[in-house]
Amino acid sequence: MITLFKTFMGLMKKPKKPRARFFSLIPGAHTLYPVIRSEELDRDWIKSEKEDYRERQTKCPMANIMNAIPFNQPHSIGKCPAINSVMRTGYVVRAPADFKVHTNGDGHTILFTTTPFSPPGSDYVVLHDSDTAKWLMDSSKDNVIDQVIKVNTCWRVQADDDIVFLQTKVPFVNESRFSAISGILDPRSAYEVNVQLWWHVKEGDEVVKAGTPLACYVPISRKLLENLDVSIDVATPEDFVLENEFQFTAYNEFQENVNVTKRQLKTNKILRKYWK
Repeated sequence: MITLFKTFMGLMKKPKKPRARFFSLIPGAHTLYPVIRSEELDRDWIKSEKEDYRERQTKCPMANIMNAIPFNQPHSIGKCPAINSVMRTGYVVRAPADFKVHTNGDGHTILFTTTPFSPPGSDYVVLHDSDTAKWLMDSSKDNVIDQVIKVNTCWRVQADDDIVFLQTKVPFVNESRFSAISGILDPRSAYEVNVQLWWHVKEGDEVVKAGTPLACYVPISRKLLENLDVSIDVATPEDFVLENEFQFTAYNEFQENVNVTKRQLKTNKILRKYWK
């Protein structure tokens, strides 16, 4: 009886939430420029975009009528579920100290100057030369220096065995000088949070100030990477029924009456109906 009771109580326990921990080897960096959730970033353009959208609606005398016609109304990127979701996802690592980058226009030379700040065990900013970087260059190669800037931060990360982190550029922060190179940070094999950057300013001097967002780390399940059952198909008749219902959510209400949350609730109800 006791064994059965313990088994029952074990089943009633809530499953433990997956855990991860970022920590700084330099306390001052944690105090002044901690790792933050992506949704906590100040994105000034969001407020400006809302004002611009309202102004475009006001300028158009037919706006309310047009809003009832699909694909023929003023659009707001701020209402896009995908844009809003990615801005709320992940954890942002920021520069713990200033560094200055100089480029001379030859597409190769990068010189940098740093403050006396130095993270434990390494220099703050180093380079991966073109012999290494050339294998990573893709369609952006015409807009980047052919060497990679590596920023060795004072941050480390630990996580449960099933958690790895997708490293990506910080989404939609109007940063045009550099972009983080994509990769997977696996705390099971390496726990230093060091950011590799493509540099896009071909000529000039730029200062990356302490606190500047460098990269975003999105936690994902190792099991999904290694053991996800994926099928690649041609659409079935039921898929087309799903598509019709999904498209219905785009034009069954006036746009000014629909926010991101409301749109997602509608689409989620339909999408869950057809996924078995």
